[in-house]
Amino acid sequence: MKKNIFLFLCLLAYSLIGMSSCDNDRETTISTIHENDVPTNVELMEYTNTSITVAWDFVEGATSYTVQLLSNVDSDYPQHMYTTSTDDYYEFTGLSPRGNYYARVRANFPYSATSKWVYVMNEDEYARIMPAYGIVNGDFEIVEVQLIAKSSSTLTVGWSFTDFLDMASEINNTFSLELFNDEACEDLYISWEDIKGLFSASLLRFTFTGLEPGKDYYARVTDATANTQTRAYKLTTDVAAPAVGGNVILSQDFSNFIHGGDQLYTAAGYTVGTAAGRATWEKAAGKNPVDATKGQAACAVSTEFNVFDGGNVTVAYTEGAGMKDWGKNGNTSTRPGYIKIGGGSAGATLYTPQLLSLSETSTVTVSFKAAIYKEGSTGYCEDIVIQVVDGAEFNAKGGITNFSSVTVREEKKISILEADSDFESYEVTLTNVTPESRIAFSSDYTRTGDNKTRFFLDNIVIRNGAN
Repeated sequence: MKKNIFLFLCLLAYSLIGMSSCDNDRETTISTIHENDVPTNVELMEYTNTSITVAWDFVEGATSYTVQLLSNVDSDYPQHMYTTSTDDYYEFTGLSPRGNYYARVRANFPYSATSKWVYVMNEDEYARIMPAYGIVNGDFEIVEVQLIAKSSSTLTVGWSFTDFLDMASEINNTFSLELFNDEACEDLYISWEDIKGLFSASLLRFTFTGLEPGKDYYARVTDATANTQTRAYKLTTDVAAPAVGGNVILSQDFSNFIHGGDQLYTAAGYTVGTAAGRATWEKAAGKNPVDATKGQAACAVSTEFNVFDGGNVTVAYTEGAGMKDWGKNGNTSTRPGYIKIGGGSAGATLYTPQLLSLSETSTVTVSFKAAIYKEGSTGYCEDIVIQVVDGAEFNAKGGITNFSSVTVREEKKISILEADSDFESYEVTLTNVTPESRIAFSSDYTRTGDNKTRFFLDNIVIRNGAN
């Protein structure tokens, strides 16, 4: 009896060992019989700023459908996934408006069999889907950079999102602005980081100042809030203003006016906003050059100060800004790369240095650029006055001390109504100009009562002789 029991146990053990060996040799595979039974007409059916709806056609024999959103087409880890057994569409919600998604669908069959994945396509390419825009091309940029204006020393850069979005939601985002000397974005000239609250209405703009004339720069914008960054955009400053020499007896392009919000082009800018910053003229450079001891900061459109004597400006600052021997009456405010004449409803006058390079009484040609000062759609200038004056005297900072007794030798009134929202070029010929004379660029003081006395001025060039 014991022998039979022992034999039975041996046979049972052998049987179990044999079964285990067979199981180890058996491979579990998923059937590929349905891999080509794919969903058809897979498409982006609808989208909103925060949702994507993917649709497809039912497949005969399928028990369910799995739809996925991927961050890139090669990813094995979907950002979002859903399986449905009843519907031929699914809406993914709560998405990032500017997120990049690729959508795909497969059909599921009994015994874990599946079809191949089918992607939403953009013609012959996998469709790049952004909830805010739908299907976009591969080179689509969320943020686009534009050159709004330029001079020999400034670049006014604007950037914007597509018109399909409400800019009111973007204006308070945090941006970083970078300007490079090279396309590879390795040689940084200056950057302003994490700036916000500087912009006006729905315009995102900034004016870089103190740049070299006729040079290529590369601008890049980062929206830290939306986690997006533009490519580098090539921008080139204008050529330099004419140098003094030959028949050019004076040239002023205000290239050292590196401070102030850009009111003409509605752009933020760079300022020295404290008394310390206005003690000496000093350019900012490098990464986020905010120095409290120098008053360096980015500033809003409205920021300005009188370049000659306002806001604790010193003689050293005025001279550093290139205004040595110039003079003024009234408000003459620094703006990036140009000057603002007039303030409030009051007129103002800017006086050149004496024209001492003239050897005798002469005829001169005065060319310049001017633009109307505006607030919204309302303009505050129609005419400006160009004068030849004698006898003007100034204090150490350039403020006139004898305005009422200045002698006007000649005067011409110029309409600048066409200079609406941009600079226009003008030229006048003046006679009877002596070496002791100055050329004055003035508000039309007869228009003080109706507040038509403010304008912008740039690129003054005075040549000996009639043009």
